[in-house]
Amino acid sequence: MLVWVIIGIIVTLVVLPLLIGLMLPQQTRATRVDLVRAPIDQVWESLADLARHTEWRSDLKSVQLKDDDDGLRWLEHSKTYGKLVVRKVKEVHHKEIMMSFQRGKGFKGTREARLNAVPGGTRVTFTETRDIRNPITRLRNLFGSKLDIQLNQYISELKTKYATKSIPPANTPTS
Repeated sequence: MLVWVIIGIIVTLVVLPLLIGLMLPQQTRATRVDLVRAPIDQVWESLADLARHTEWRSDLKSVQLKDDDDGLRWLEHSKTYGKLVVRKVKEVHHKEIMMSFQRGKGFKGTREARLNAVPGGTRVTFTETRDIRNPITRLRNLFGSKLDIQLNQYISELKTKYATKSIPPANTPTS
């Protein structure tokens, strides 16, 4: 009888979560569109100048640029999540920037920002995708997904950088 109880506990604690995790999608995605009250060139500079991200992102301890054939790879040292290897994948000046990131073998994804100049600032569409290979991690992600929270924090901190600055109105005639 004790053997069946132990087998039941093992199935409940290990096999069942594994099976549920295998049924969950491997990719998660979050998209946000927001207005940053700054000209597009300033927003672009904030996003593209990777070494200065620590000036406005509270989650970063440091950014370490790495020598690479393309010169587009760096390490982000997070205050809570450790090291993240990041690579710039695509860059269209003042329009779009996409970065891929990876932590270990089981966690990778992309963060993309598309910029449009609009009256009052810059409209930025952020899309972050995470690919989680481990089924147990997928299950944990289902109940404690931090993707939305982290993306919202990223956007909020970018907006806060420009909150006290005013931008000149677009196409205002001068006297």
